Amino acid sequence: MTEAKEIKITPELLDYLSKLAKIKLREDEKAVFLKDLNRILEYFSILDEVEASDVEPAFHVIGLSNIARDDEVGGEPLTQDEALLNAPHKEEGYIKAPRMV
Repeated sequence: MTEAKEIKITPELLDYLSKLAKIKLREDEKAVFLKDLNRILEYFSILDEVEASDVEPAFHVIGLSNIARDDEVGGEPLTQDEALLNAPHKEEGYIKAPRMV
C-alpha cells in the first residue's frame, strides 16, 4: 500500500476550484462546501487504510456477465396481412404513421 497524502480543502483552494468550475459561491455556501468536501476527503482517507491488495477488481458487485441472448428468429415470420391486422391505420399494404417532420 502506498502512503496516502492528506489533502485538505482550504478556503483558497475552494475559491480556486470554484473559479475553475465557473461557479460563484456565496459565503454561506463556501462554509457548507468546505465542511462537506473535507468530510468526504476524511472518508476517503479511511478507505485508503483498507488492505485490499489481494482483492480482484470487479466491474459488478454481483458478478454479472453478458446476459444478452443470442439473436435467433423464433418461428415463422408474419405475413403482411397478419402484420397489418392490428394496425390502427394502414394504407396500400403499409402501416400508416403520423408525420414526424
